[in-house]
Amino acid sequence: MKRLTLKSTVAAIAITSAAAAWAQTDLNADAQANVTADTEATSTIDKALEDTGDALKNTANEVGNAVEDTSEAVAETAEETYDAATDTAQSAAEQTDAEVNAEATTEAQTGTANADAGATTETEMVDGFSGMTVADVVGQRVIEANGEDVGTVNHVIENGGETEVVIGMGGFLGIGRHDVAVPLEQLTQGADGTLQLSGTTQEELKLMPEVDLNAVTTLSDDQSI
Repeated sequence: MKRLTLKSTVAAIAITSAAAAWAQTDLNADAQANVTADTEATSTIDKALEDTGDALKNTANEVGNAVEDTSEAVAETAEETYDAATDTAQSAAEQTDAEVNAEATTEAQTGTANADAGATTETEMVDGFSGMTVADVVGQRVIEANGEDVGTVNHVIENGGETEVVIGMGGFLGIGRHDVAVPLEQLTQGADGTLQLSGTTQEELKLMPEVDLNAVTTLSDDQSI
């Protein structure tokens, strides 16, 4: 009976030891599995952090490159805009200079034309009777600038060293005629021989005193004027 009890006790102890050993082995296995899992998780996290860091670095590089490209594009656009503005300003300045030169040329040409016209008129007034005699002038009709009749040249005289023509105004057959003397240079000769009066109007001639032929020198018909 005592042997049976002892065997049972030994068997129980053996079973307990075996169970404890198995349990310890299981705990060790679980601990090892946890360590392995933790190691793998840590490695996974480290790998994920490394990949994220690389991704962020690549993104930063790409952003930097994009900013650099944008800056270069902005600089090129600004330079092109400046060049275009400079060209436009230069073209406007050249056009303005051309317009000023053209205007100056036009004014110069106009001034020359006016001077030529004035010279021509003066020549007609002074030299228009060159080579003519008194007979060529006496009897010619005198008109105003508006074409109205003033009278007829009756005489050519010398008065104080100046050549003048005596214009007979109004009257009939010499009766009631008003003779006044005007300088020869106040007359210009037209193509039809008509003499045009300038510088004095018909109304002003009517108010002038009548010329005294006895106080002046009357030129003969064959004398040059």
